[in-house]
Amino acid sequence: MESIFLKLSQYPTMETERLLLRPVTLDDAEAMFEYASDRENTRYTFPTNQSLEETQNNIAQFYLANPLGRWGIGLKSNGKFIGTIDLHKIDPALKKAAIGYIINKKYWNQGLTTEANRAVIELAFEKIGMNKLIALHDKNNPASGKVMEKSGMRFSHEEAYACIDQHEEGRIVTRVHYVLTKEDYFANK
Repeated sequence: MESIFLKLSQYPTMETERLLLRPVTLDDAEAMFEYASDRENTRYTFPTNQSLEETQNNIAQFYLANPLGRWGIGLKSNGKFIGTIDLHKIDPALKKAAIGYIINKKYWNQGLTTEANRAVIELAFEKIGMNKLIALHDKNNPASGKVMEKSGMRFSHEEAYACIDQHEEGRIVTRVHYVLTKEDYFANK
């Protein structure tokens, strides 16, 4: 039986109506730094990058070292790299994973993140054979939850005292969890 990772290796790229999901390379560093160095853009995701070199190191560490289930989001119209979407915390025995994403704020509110998320969800259930996907967001970032809802994911629960905010000193984060099982995915197709 093919493993989840072997199956993922067969899908280094995916296309949607407006997007090309493809491997992230060091050539994407400047475009990634554009949003990764913007505090508003990284507010609920990861520590804001302080230099292009930090972004290059992050690309090497996260995307080049472990490329399976990780895609850069590019616009088909002009090739512009605008973000990333990942399947992470992959559990091959239970066939479950988490989805995470970030997109340059210049492209917010255009449905692009939802479009990318739907493509990854479709791949996960229809080609990879996953059983369950989860996603979570900071309660103070409801826009991310809307992406999850529009992608077919369902609210699961809130996790109070989930972690310390990396950007706002002394703030404790409540995380909101969403879930989608293969049964729900196929029932709503």
